Amino acid sequence: MNQGERIVRDAFSWLGTPHINGAKVKGVGVDCGMLLIGCLEGAGAIGKDSIEIAPYSNEWHLHHSEEWFKWYVEQYCYEVPFEDIQAGDFLLYQFGRCCSHGGVYVGDDTVIHAVVDQGVIMSGLDDVMFLDAKGNSRLRHVYRFKGGD
Repeated sequence: MNQGERIVRDAFSWLGTPHINGAKVKGVGVDCGMLLIGCLEGAGAIGKDSIEIAPYSNEWHLHHSEEWFKWYVEQYCYEVPFEDIQAGDFLLYQFGRCCSHGGVYVGDDTVIHAVVDQGVIMSGLDDVMFLDAKGNSRLRHVYRFKGGD
């Protein structure tokens, strides 16, 4: 099993976990960013609690333009073209002024992500929540973990 497959396997194990901002406890609570870290830990790609994230509000993206979330992802991942998307890649979406939502691509045009009031769910890449008011995709970046097979 390659690293992407291990990340996907772990992402599925988070399904149904409630959304709790800043949390990272399977079955108890997680947000979209911490889900990405949790999947890397669960896949054995990084050590548990090896990535420290400064505390943040769940509304930071509405008040700031700096790409804080993207910056963290880029410390551990490299960007790949949309057409090269593979299972285990991380997808970053823009809500508000900057990229503020992430998920794990699990194949078959499906993403696992943590959503306020829904918890960790699976959605299609063309789900309406991933479109802006004009029907354009909010997907801005695809990243792959730097370490691995």
